[in-house]
Amino acid sequence: MAKIIHELRLFLWAIGLPAVIVVAGGIRLLVISWRTNWTEARAELLAKAEEHVGFLLDEAEKRGFGAHRPPHDSPRRGNPPPPPDGARQHDAPPHRWRGEMLDALPEICDAVHAAHKSQRGHCSYAVLDMDGAPLYVTDDYPAASDIAAEVHLPPPFGESSLRVVPSDGGASVRARAFRLLALGAAFLALLVCTLSAGGLLLVHGIRRERRDARRKTDFIDNVSHELRTPLAGIRLNAELLSEARISDPAKRQGAIDAIITESDRLSRMVSELLDFSRLEKGTRRYEMESFDLSAFVAEDSERQAIAAISKGRAQVVFRGTGAMVTADKDAVRQIGVNLVTNAAKYSTDAIDIEVEGPVIRYMDRGPGIPPGSEEKIFERFYRVDNSLTQTTSGMGVGLPIARALARGMGGDLAYSPRPGGGSVFTLTLKADDSSTQPTTATKGKETT
Repeated sequence: MAKIIHELRLFLWAIGLPAVIVVAGGIRLLVISWRTNWTEARAELLAKAEEHVGFLLDEAEKRGFGAHRPPHDSPRRGNPPPPPDGARQHDAPPHRWRGEMLDALPEICDAVHAAHKSQRGHCSYAVLDMDGAPLYVTDDYPAASDIAAEVHLPPPFGESSLRVVPSDGGASVRARAFRLLALGAAFLALLVCTLSAGGLLLVHGIRRERRDARRKTDFIDNVSHELRTPLAGIRLNAELLSEARISDPAKRQGAIDAIITESDRLSRMVSELLDFSRLEKGTRRYEMESFDLSAFVAEDSERQAIAAISKGRAQVVFRGTGAMVTADKDAVRQIGVNLVTNAAKYSTDAIDIEVEGPVIRYMDRGPGIPPGSEEKIFERFYRVDNSLTQTTSGMGVGLPIARALARGMGGDLAYSPRPGGGSVFTLTLKADDSSTQPTTATKGKETT
């Protein structure tokens, strides 16, 4: 539970907090962009409204309705005269003081509107009286609009105002705003996805670093234990021999043999560590040559049987027909020793080595590999976490070295479960198609 809480906290710090900041900032920018879009559209409408006022005044001037026309002129159609001293009468709105202007208003507005209607992005407008009632409305004035600009009209139009709206009711402005919103939302979503992916990679990288650090620690512990075991045996037998505590010649020879065996074991471990270091650095050199794989494995199986016998296993069975391959004999031999030694740690039955063309299969009847760990066993420092491997010696680098050597020669090493229980490690080498040398067939050869 503590580990889950720790991973959740790490995920929130790596992804949650930056994502919240990005989302909040993005939403704020979208709101500002939305408002700016409408503000700019209103500013454009206001500029067009002022432009229309100028054209209306010019048209009125052409028709004899100047802005400076004497206010006491008698209006037509029996409209009442203006009130004295410019006072406003409640029953006589100011636009009635200019009856002739009111009659000519449609013609003036139609002329101005017709001149602008041919232009791209023209607007519709209406002239409103002081109470907001329309005195004139263009023929394309929309029933409803999301945006409008209104300015007061100077004389001779009286106390009226001009309201300008887009001919489409503001649909183009609204569409532009929604496009801006959609584009911003898409970029915001992309940023969040990128941030989430980066956070996941960060969490994965941290977890991998911790896993590698833990494996390195386990590797150092295993190596220390593995090195200490042969050193302890060598020291014990050397002390017995140096102090002449062993008088029996047979036992003395056994102590000498034990020292030699443990020295060889220690030497193999050191060589394995050196090989691992060279493979990690990419400095491993291969002496590639063409040879008969079947004959080589048949001969080498006798040497590999010694490793099995040293682990308490009685036999290594070889069979099959090989082919000519191009590889490094020492590397192939080392792969075989690693696989046979590894199988001998866990298998209680015979270890079968089968050659078919450029392929060698190392088969045992051990516990096998748990599902999900088939590829992990080839990772450096990895050991299957179960009770069997916890009590079995090893440094966890044998299989990674074996696969690295196989791939360094242009081949590969793979694992598969063996029918009936156990493991099968398949080593595939590069076939030598240019050679015509006959292959060697050996079947049923048993080394005990």
